[in-house]
Amino acid sequence: MAPSQIFSSPPGPVGDLFTQMGISHAAVIPATSKIVITSGEPGLDVNTGELVTSSPEAQVNAAYDTIELVLKNAGVKKGILGAHKFTALLIDTKYEDVLMRVWRERYPGHTPVFMAFGVRQLGMEGMIVELRAEAIID
Repeated sequence: MAPSQIFSSPPGPVGDLFTQMGISHAAVIPATSKIVITSGEPGLDVNTGELVTSSPEAQVNAAYDTIELVLKNAGVKKGILGAHKFTALLIDTKYEDVLMRVWRERYPGHTPVFMAFGVRQLGMEGMIVELRAEAIID
């Protein structure tokens, strides 16, 4: 079995900040890994394909569900737990707190690298978040 990715953060206050958020500063990927990169994935209801707009939390949860579905379909058996990198586009950076709170609740102990950007507009009316992930097939 090929080695999995290794997550790290430096000791001290800088590392502690990221650890509290449930993410890492770096991910080391084995050279022999097959990497899966997703498109930007909106918060769709995976059963209907409709954008979830009932609340920011519901849309964020649906975006994680969509990423999970896409990664597993691409061969990442662990789904999101196999991901080492996330990029989030947010229509307003005030939603980063929701994004990270939902992350910590759903995936405690999984600490990939994570970067969020505030943007003016996303691809669908009503979207507040779009996620992109990288994972390895192991």
